[in-house]
Amino acid sequence: MFSLGWMEISIILIITIVIVGPKEIPTVIKFVKSITSNLRKISREFSSTVDEITHIQEVKDIKKEILDTKEAVVKEGKVLDEFIEKNNEEIMKNEKKDV
Repeated sequence: MFSLGWMEISIILIITIVIVGPKEIPTVIKFVKSITSNLRKISREFSSTVDEITHIQEVKDIKKEILDTKEAVVKEGKVLDEFIEKNNEEIMKNEKKDV
């Protein structure tokens, strides 16, 4: 970024007075002020939009993690059900043999 010293500011003021004229300086100052306030407003809106998009992306990431965890739990549950079913069948066979 650049910085303005007193010399640069003085030159800008002198050029402004010569080009615009002393009577129009308040109008120019109001115009510049409105432009800077509009730029600040646009900057704030942009920042809030970026924050909102970031938040939405974070929510999507959390949702994906939850769904992945759910799939893993369901998969492990199926494996456990199959294991239990298999063991129940073996127990039933062993009981029939013992009887």
